[in-house]
Amino acid sequence: MTSLKILKLSTALSSIFAVALVSPAFAQGQIGAASELSDQSDAPKADIVVTGVRGSVEAAATKKKNSKQIVDSVVSEDVGKLPDNNVPEALSRVTGVQIDRARGQGQSVTIRGLDQVQTTLNGNNTNLGDGRAISLSDIPAELLKQVDVYKTRSADQVEGGIAGTVNVELRRPFDMKKGLTVAGSLRGSYDDQSEKVSPYGSLLIADRFETGIGEIGFLLNGSWTKTNYRENYIDSESPTKTVIGGNTIVIPYRAQYGIEQGNVKRPSFNAVLQWKPSDKLDFVLEGGYIGSREKRSVERLYVQDMPYIGTGSYSDIVLQPDGRTVRSLTISNPNGINAGIDSQYNSLHTNLYTTNFEAHWHSDKVQINSSVQYNWSNEGNYFVESILRPQGLTSASVDFASDVYSKGAPSITFNGVDVTDLSSYGVQRFQDNRGGSKNKEFAAQSDLTLQLSDTSLLRSLQVGGRYNQRRTSRYYGYRDGLPEVNDQPAPLSLFPGYDTASLVGPDISGSTAQWYRIPGSVVLSHIDEVRAFIRQYNPDNAARFSSIYPPSDQGQTFSSNEKNFSAYAQLAYGFDMGTVPVDGLVGVRYTNTWGTSSSFGYRPGTPANGNQEIIEAAEGSGNYADILPSASAIIHFTPKAQLRLSYSTNVQRPNFYSMRPFFSLNTTANPPVVYAGNPELKAQRERAFDVSAEYYFGRGGQISFAGYYKKATGFLLYSREQASAAQMAAYGINVADYGAAFGYIEQERNAGDGTFIGLEGTVQSFFDFLPGVLSNFGVSLNASHILKARVEYDDEESFPGEFDSPNTSKWTANATLFYDTPKFSARVAYNYRSSYRSGFWLDGEGDDRAMYSPYYGATDRLDAAVNFTPVTFMTLSVEASNILGSDVFRYHGSQNLLPLGVRTLARTVQGSVRFRF
Repeated sequence: MTSLKILKLSTALSSIFAVALVSPAFAQGQIGAASELSDQSDAPKADIVVTGVRGSVEAAATKKKNSKQIVDSVVSEDVGKLPDNNVPEALSRVTGVQIDRARGQGQSVTIRGLDQVQTTLNGNNTNLGDGRAISLSDIPAELLKQVDVYKTRSADQVEGGIAGTVNVELRRPFDMKKGLTVAGSLRGSYDDQSEKVSPYGSLLIADRFETGIGEIGFLLNGSWTKTNYRENYIDSESPTKTVIGGNTIVIPYRAQYGIEQGNVKRPSFNAVLQWKPSDKLDFVLEGGYIGSREKRSVERLYVQDMPYIGTGSYSDIVLQPDGRTVRSLTISNPNGINAGIDSQYNSLHTNLYTTNFEAHWHSDKVQINSSVQYNWSNEGNYFVESILRPQGLTSASVDFASDVYSKGAPSITFNGVDVTDLSSYGVQRFQDNRGGSKNKEFAAQSDLTLQLSDTSLLRSLQVGGRYNQRRTSRYYGYRDGLPEVNDQPAPLSLFPGYDTASLVGPDISGSTAQWYRIPGSVVLSHIDEVRAFIRQYNPDNAARFSSIYPPSDQGQTFSSNEKNFSAYAQLAYGFDMGTVPVDGLVGVRYTNTWGTSSSFGYRPGTPANGNQEIIEAAEGSGNYADILPSASAIIHFTPKAQLRLSYSTNVQRPNFYSMRPFFSLNTTANPPVVYAGNPELKAQRERAFDVSAEYYFGRGGQISFAGYYKKATGFLLYSREQASAAQMAAYGINVADYGAAFGYIEQERNAGDGTFIGLEGTVQSFFDFLPGVLSNFGVSLNASHILKARVEYDDEESFPGEFDSPNTSKWTANATLFYDTPKFSARVAYNYRSSYRSGFWLDGEGDDRAMYSPYYGATDRLDAAVNFTPVTFMTLSVEASNILGSDVFRYHGSQNLLPLGVRTLARTVQGSVRFRF
């Protein structure tokens, strides 16, 4: 199988490259084009020297050198010359940045071990739905001018992310040369797991010209991409304590084989009009759209509820060397075990619309910048799930550390049934759910800069203010159907789409699991017949399935209105320390956030209302203010060598979902339990100290070494905590009525503080000093090491890794080798990320589940690209990613107490043709 895939991969590579050779009318254009697309000079095009990779590397180094903050950048040429198809993939090569990959592309981003990342678009804070950021994975590389990672914040920058800020710069017409610019691309990317070609296309049209009212420029830039993916996985989850024969042992709650596959279509577009009526005044009007449309199918065979088998029994138990973690066992229950075939199909969408108007005026001593934004967005999904099971399934055996994968993964055997016998299948359950969120956001800001002096201590004064309002809402609803015939799961032959049932299973060496399922896409296409099927065979739920979509689950439905006002003042200073120049910034930002939120509360019914659950409106509000000082200094030892010092502060607001004023009372428990949102959550705050020693040389050459100390407060943790009688009374519960002195409240809380200490190093250079062909080579090396990433939760540390910060790898490294000439360039890039904790498992007692928190093993990735420019207006490229075929291995507990499983990632090759005129 492996050799066959390699053959297919090679064949695809040849065919894609052949298409590129005969299709010169398309190109990736603005991303892979030479530097003339971003050169703002007015020189004739014939005078522009194509700088390629060297120019982009030099531009990024120059921005870092001249910035007053700690910032790293990726410019468009860097994105276009490697198979980085979206923003997270481009950022994976930035020092101190770590990303996750799933469903064929880069996904989430962490900066220096923290995932509370703020996102801005052209410098403007931008959010999707009820989230605190936009989905960076939905921004295609074709739209980018550059991406900046700000690891510190100055007073003039909008607050909002304790990890740092990712600013995405899109192109504007004044970035281009005067005259007409047309650029575009066509790419095809083949991966060896979906065995499909993913198409990518883009087109940019821009023009700059003089008129009687000044210079005018317009730009239209569009992109359409479709990413096909398929990933196989085998894993277990949620190790949980249970007592067998008087001994406490730990068994995972679930084990499963699975396949996740589908496609994501991403249309995007931005339009910009710039007008410069004079040298002192200019205006920008722009609008854009970024969207995604995903069809995601998940197929899995599973066994669950293993620690809770009721009247069943355990046998053939084998423990891990620690003497309490189960390695393998057989579970049996004459009434049937909770196991079967789960087929899910999810249709997801996001829509982000942005508008922005800017006005800039300056004189010799004064500069005024003002802007207004109005953005609106929505995201949502509709999900269908059918759970099948062979009739008579009463026993299963699970080896949680089998050799089905080289590092260990679960192996599942259904005992006494044949999963390849379609006639034995019954429909145990059908569920559909529908959810999503909406956002409308208005922001206005104005900044005034006064130039005080070129030589005195105080160089300039900058002041400004910003007002922002967000109106967000979320909706969610679900319903379950349990169809039965003669008190048994309804035969699958009665289910709509039965004739399309087929065998499926993961393509992992050593795994032979195959099972029947009706494809989720077929279930969705027959949804009206499915609802009728549930009404017929599950009359108790007929009313819930009478509507097209599920009724609202009001506990997860909410709306919020949040307002924010910020003001700042910042001084730029400079002086000479002997013969050494020193300059920097000192500033402070004040921000006040206030707002209201509404949701619902659930109370048990009373005999007076027939014991029907009581649903009532619940309201919440909050108001908090912060003063955020910042300061920086750059000591210029020579024009090439400098030392950068920084102190910065920031704030991260809680998410709207966690702050909803929802509550639900469980008065059957003793003591009683309240499940609730928490409108009283406080913002997370951080203060950071940074130092960076930097040496710049040649074209884009740099050697830098940085260190940082970051202290953050108010980390969030969902937990169950004991509550006093007074706290329970706030929810209308008198614990004395239940013979108790206290109760429990389960919600998200501000649980503790975090400390992050790390080092970063970067070395990069082109070898211009070497003779002949060797002068065309260059290298970039960077690495980051987090010495400490610890979140101090309320309880005392009781086992290794309990306070490990989630999503934080201690080591990240990148190595890139360049070869660059005007006609031919190539790059080979290697990325490494060490293991990290991906989440928590916490129950009422805390310790044991936390001990078994899930971890990702170390990952690495090798990518390569070759570019050939036979004529000045066209570039042909062949690129490959994940050449080593690296997979993602996971395990339970920092000490690898038990393998969790594996997820396979595809290798890809892609060919492209790009043009620019």
